[in-house]
Amino acid sequence: MTASLALSAALLFLSHALPSWPGLRPALIARLGRGGFATLHSVGSLATLALFVLAYRAADGGDVVFTPFAWAAPLVAVVMPIVFLLLVARITTRFGSQGEPNPPRGVYRLTRAPGSLALLLWACAHLNATGDGRRVLLFGTMAAIALFALVKNEIVLRRSPAGRAFRNETSLLPLIGPQGPRGALRGLAEMGPARLAGGLAAYGGMLMLHPLLFGVDPLYWVG
Repeated sequence: MTASLALSAALLFLSHALPSWPGLRPALIARLGRGGFATLHSVGSLATLALFVLAYRAADGGDVVFTPFAWAAPLVAVVMPIVFLLLVARITTRFGSQGEPNPPRGVYRLTRAPGSLALLLWACAHLNATGDGRRVLLFGTMAAIALFALVKNEIVLRRSPAGRAFRNETSLLPLIGPQGPRGALRGLAEMGPARLAGGLAAYGGMLMLHPLLFGVDPLYWVG
């Protein structure tokens, strides 16, 4: 693992954190307009991601930071269908804005942060199943981005009456909080079979493509 990889990881985190920080984001939007801000944010994120990918591919595996437990790889296979379901439901369910979120429905009865929670689950599950320095840095950076997004979103929601009401009606983690198990079941029903099927189909597609894209069979431990 090289210093350039660590630097690119820091830049990748900052490219997500700084432009979306509650105090800085409104100032940038006021100066650049929403279109200009979105362009700047997208270009910065893509550029730092490209730098990270290049540095990642150029770096060696690095020292072994820890040895994963035998159950780590099966845990990834269990967690990833949930990740894909959260992502599909997040993309296909209207949220509104953090200042004026829509009433909780579907996946938002399970968690008020399905996208960030999905990223965090993906990163932590894969981090737990790796051990070399290069991949620890990769998944650790992604987990840090997800945690930052969770904290930032909580701060923003607290700043408006509608956001505070949304927080009072929802929870970060499924099955707990105001909605509870009944709310989670209602949310699953509102999500409908199409979203459930879409999440499972995305998971199945990734199982097939994973060896080609990343050189690792996620089900290598079977048999």
